[in-house]
Amino acid sequence: MNRPAAFTRDEQALAEAVRGYCHAKCTDDIQRAPGPPFPEQFWTGLAELGVFAMAVPSEEGGSGEILATAIELGHSVAPGPVPATFFAAHALPADRIGGLVAGTELVSVGTAPLMPWAEIADIHIEWTGAGAWVVRRVGAAEPVETLGNEPWARISVEREHPLERVAAAGDLFHLALAGYAVGAGRRVLDTAVDHARTREQFGRTLGSFQAVAHPLVDASLELEAAEKLSILAARATDEPHTDNRGLPAAARLSASRAAMNAAFAAHQALGAIGYSVEGPIGHITQRIRQLTLPTGMDTELEQQVLSGFSAERVEQ
Repeated sequence: MNRPAAFTRDEQALAEAVRGYCHAKCTDDIQRAPGPPFPEQFWTGLAELGVFAMAVPSEEGGSGEILATAIELGHSVAPGPVPATFFAAHALPADRIGGLVAGTELVSVGTAPLMPWAEIADIHIEWTGAGAWVVRRVGAAEPVETLGNEPWARISVEREHPLERVAAAGDLFHLALAGYAVGAGRRVLDTAVDHARTREQFGRTLGSFQAVAHPLVDASLELEAAEKLSILAARATDEPHTDNRGLPAAARLSASRAAMNAAFAAHQALGAIGYSVEGPIGHITQRIRQLTLPTGMDTELEQQVLSGFSAERVEQ
């Protein structure tokens, strides 16, 4: 079945609304230090736009809306457990999601003992290759400094009960992370392109040098390809078929690589100011790097991609 690799008008309208909200509310201080203390007012404002409710199970899909929103949140370097919230809103029972979709509760999704947002989260979910469980934190949390300034912690947990719809929730997690990575990659690339257009060396703008321009163009094309793949994955996820195996995971891997390559190209174009703490992209590339760092789930993620495409070839 042919699927358009472009956002619909409704998805574009939602993205514009999120973009406008982030432009007004997502300040530089929030971007550079997402917590603690956590910017609760910004987060609940996103919830009021209906962002987190899009992941609540329904017959209307919503993967495209989640992807379009995540791209804008990534471009704004918005704080918070964005992919994890979509995962939890889909996987948790209906009586446990009220605070999440209202933005009054935060969730930590990961594999113990080291889990993201664990120190300040209200809900903890352990997600492994075998499934996902709501867990109870036991004892105190040991805060861990992270590259992206997010509040991770080492915790001990006890499993309370398993979750359903884990595979579908995982697809939304991968799509949201892919979108966030694409958006953040575009943010650093846009900054680098603006710099290359205005900064002069030897009487010429930096962008006129092929050694600067070509890597930026290549990075832009790679981000575009990752977005197209993510849109196709979102369309397949919303269809009542089983031919979407591996696509959301593939989109996440593609977007992660594209975002990192965009960061490398942007740093090359910006030179020393790109690496400084006060520079325009240092905190963004740190967040990108943290999002794309290998985790215990990565081996399974790669296997999911390979097995999904292998199954499609067998069916054909």
